[in-house]
Amino acid sequence: MRECWRLEVTRHEVPIAGLSQELDGFTIVQISDAHLKHIGTVEEAIARVVQTESVQLVVLTGDIADSASTLGVLQEFCDTLRRKGTVVLAALGNWEHWGGVPLVELGKLYARVGVQLLVNDGVLLPGGIRVYATDDSTGGSPRVGTLGLALSGHTHGGQIRLGPKGVPFRPQGCGRFVGGWYDTTGGRAYVSRGTGTSILPARFICRPELPILRLRRA
Repeated sequence: MRECWRLEVTRHEVPIAGLSQELDGFTIVQISDAHLKHIGTVEEAIARVVQTESVQLVVLTGDIADSASTLGVLQEFCDTLRRKGTVVLAALGNWEHWGGVPLVELGKLYARVGVQLLVNDGVLLPGGIRVYATDDSTGGSPRVGTLGLALSGHTHGGQIRLGPKGVPFRPQGCGRFVGGWYDTTGGRAYVSRGTGTSILPARFICRPELPILRLRRA
């Protein structure tokens, strides 16, 4: 049980061919699969990282809210992520669909706290970085855009592992993707272990993860 509270911050240098000098060092924090119920130790640790690191972009890559009853906690959590000069973008996960979260209300809530929800849509950020977010592949109707670097969650990294390489828990739709870096036909993809839990409130040999990705000129 204690693993659920021990956030691991992982750091990744990501070489991008043709990246401009202006964007060298552009830093992204990925928050995935929070399954928010309250603001606890992990959420407070996430907020400290966002507030103290040099972060240009925070992405919420789905399964942040499980039901309408958690929207108040979501608003409180998003308030802790506010930082001058940092863009915060959100996508949908399967639980926003399966949990019956009112998506129109979710979009309005995100807008109130300065977060832009993207569903099969993209946005051009200062400096020329384009971010595109699909709908969820298991609960929604995704339309895949052009990929280069893809960030995803959903798997919880297996959540409960029998050993360092044992992953008994594979949620619907994950295929070969469990956690970490993958090469795909569309480019490189990073799958986060996420920060929360689902079904069972436990993790074993699979700490919650907050990836920090720093873009570098290749």
